[in-house]
Amino acid sequence: MLPSNLLRARISQGKIQPTYALFDPNTLRLVNTITNFFSSNIGKKKKEILLKIKLLEDKEFDFKLVRGFLKLIEQRCVFEADSIINPVEARMQVFEEGSKKRLESLVNRNQIISDVAIKINVKTEELEKALFCDIDDELILKKYEPIEPKKLVKQYNLSLIQTLIFKSLRMKFFSSSNWKEIFRSIKKLGLIYSIERVDEKSVVTVEGPLSLLKMTDRYGTTLAKIVPIIVSADEWWIQAEVLSNKKSKIYHFESDNRISEIISESYSEILSGKLYDSSLEERFANDFNSYNSSWLLKREPELLSVGEHVMIPDFSFEKRGVKVYLEIVGFWTQEYLERKIRKLEQLRNVSMIVAIDENLGCSKIKNFKGPLIIFKRKVPIKPIIEYLKNIESIIIDRELKSLQNIELKLTKDVENIDEVATEYNMSVESIREKFRRDNIKDYRIIGDQFISKSKLNNLEKKIDELTNATLPDYETIIESLGFKNTIELLEALGYTIEWINLDPNNTIIKKRR
Repeated sequence: MLPSNLLRARISQGKIQPTYALFDPNTLRLVNTITNFFSSNIGKKKKEILLKIKLLEDKEFDFKLVRGFLKLIEQRCVFEADSIINPVEARMQVFEEGSKKRLESLVNRNQIISDVAIKINVKTEELEKALFCDIDDELILKKYEPIEPKKLVKQYNLSLIQTLIFKSLRMKFFSSSNWKEIFRSIKKLGLIYSIERVDEKSVVTVEGPLSLLKMTDRYGTTLAKIVPIIVSADEWWIQAEVLSNKKSKIYHFESDNRISEIISESYSEILSGKLYDSSLEERFANDFNSYNSSWLLKREPELLSVGEHVMIPDFSFEKRGVKVYLEIVGFWTQEYLERKIRKLEQLRNVSMIVAIDENLGCSKIKNFKGPLIIFKRKVPIKPIIEYLKNIESIIIDRELKSLQNIELKLTKDVENIDEVATEYNMSVESIREKFRRDNIKDYRIIGDQFISKSKLNNLEKKIDELTNATLPDYETIIESLGFKNTIELLEALGYTIEWINLDPNNTIIKKRR
C-alpha cells in the first residue's frame, strides 16, 4: 500500500479509478533506472541515492509515480546505521558531558566530543560519525532484493487499489476461490462483514474504517490487506465507496478480473504453493482424481451462508449444474467440533457429504442427516463414488424427461458421443441412455463414438482382406476412415488380439469363429 498523498486517480461522474502504470517503454525505463540506482549503490548513504532519484521528478516523470515506485523498492532494502558505536548511547554520553560544561564555542564543543571519545575509548572521528548516523538520510544501504520491472509495475498497480480501499466507507467483493484464506484474514484482522447471495454467487460486504464510530488508520490498513487475496482468484470483482479527503464527497470505485494482467501476482504465488490444508485432503484429492470420475472436483469451491456465519466446504463435486459438497472432519478441538456441528445443522437445500475420522468418537455429528462416512487414516473413495452415481441417475432422469418427445437424430456415419451430447445439451451418460431407449438400430456404440452399421460393414470388408497383418496395419486403415479406438473396434467386429510381447508389431490378429 502507498501513502494517500501518492495515490494517482481519475475522478469522473462520481466514479474514481486509479491511474494505473502501464508497461510502456517510458515507464519500464523509469523502473529500470530507479532499481539500478539501488543495485549499484550498495554501501552508499540513503540521501545520496534519493538525490539521484529526485532528479527524475524534475524531468519528464510524474513525481507521484516516481515516489510510488521508490516507496515499494525501499521495502525491499535494508538500511542500517554505519557505526561501531550505538548512536543513541553516543548521544546520551555527549549530552551528559555537555550538561556538565558550559557550551560557549565550537572549540568548547570539540573538547566535549574529545573528552567523551577518550572516556569510551574510541576515536574522535568515530564518535562524531556515530552521533547522527541513525538519522534516516544518513542510513547506509546494506542490502537490496532485486525485482523485475514488470513485476514492480504490477505491485504498484495493486498498491493503488489498496490505497483507495484504505479510505473506503465499505467494500463489497466476490471471489471465485481462496475463500478460506480470505475469511481467515477477515477473522484474524477483526473486520466486520455480512454476506448475501447475488446471481447464485456469494457476495461479501466488509465495513470500512470510515463507516465505523471508531475511525482508525489501523482498520483501514487491515481492510486493504485482504485485497491481494481477493484479486489472486481467477474471477473476482470489488466495489467500494471511497471518501475524498478534500471535498468530503463519496466516490464509487469498481474493478474486476479484467485488469488481472496488470496487477501483482504475489499472493497467487503464495497460494499456489499451498494447495491443501492437510495431507489428508491432498491424499483424498489425488485418490479421487485418479479414479477418472466424470465429476469435477474443486477444492474450497465457495462459501455457504449459515445464519450469520459462513461455511467453506473442503471440496465440491460438480456436474451438469449439480453440486455436492464434501466436508472432512479430520482434526478437532471441542470448540471447533461444536461450531462445525451447529453449522452443519443449519444447512438448507445443500447436498453435503460429511467424512469424519472415527477417532473423534463424537456421537453428536453422527446424527447429521446427510451422507456420513466414517474413516480411518484416509477418506475412502468408493462410498463417495456410489453416492455420486445415485445423484448422477437423478441428473440423467431429469435430462431424459426434458427430451422425451425429441428424437435423437444421427446423420453422420461416425459421430463422437461428447459432440452429440453438447448439441443436445445433455451429459454423455444421458445421450448413451437416450440412444438405448430410442432403440436406434442403424448405429452401434463403440468406445466413445456412434458408428453406423453400414460404415462398420465397409470397414469389416477392408480388414478381412488383410493377411499376416499386425496391429499397426489395422490402425492405419481404421484411422484413415475416421474411426478411433482401434482395439475396441476390432473386438466389436469379432477379432481377437494376441500379444507376443509389448511391441504392437508382434501381434497376431484373428477373427473369432
